[in-house]
Amino acid sequence: MRTITTREQLLVNGKVRERVATHIVTGAHGYETLCTSGYNVSYNDKRGLIENCEKQEELPITCPTCYVVWHDVHKFNSGNFDTESGKGSFTEIDLTEISIGR
Repeated sequence: MRTITTREQLLVNGKVRERVATHIVTGAHGYETLCTSGYNVSYNDKRGLIENCEKQEELPITCPTCYVVWHDVHKFNSGNFDTESGKGSFTEIDLTEISIGR
């Protein structure tokens, strides 16, 4: 089990809101949280720090979004997955380009 505690700031309706929250960590290459695509130190347009890492391996988890995601996905078990058939793999097709409508 891995967790990461972040300090995050948001500008909402002209007021800065801040939280320190502990998140569930997933992923083999770093500290991606369940509730975001990845954890990075982030800055605003004026190079002010808006999020950073405070601690690792802390409990309890306090992020409500991480809890909701975990609660939703923990119902799956290994029998629900097919990693052997190759059905989820990309295959080459005759198209050379994907056309996206304008």
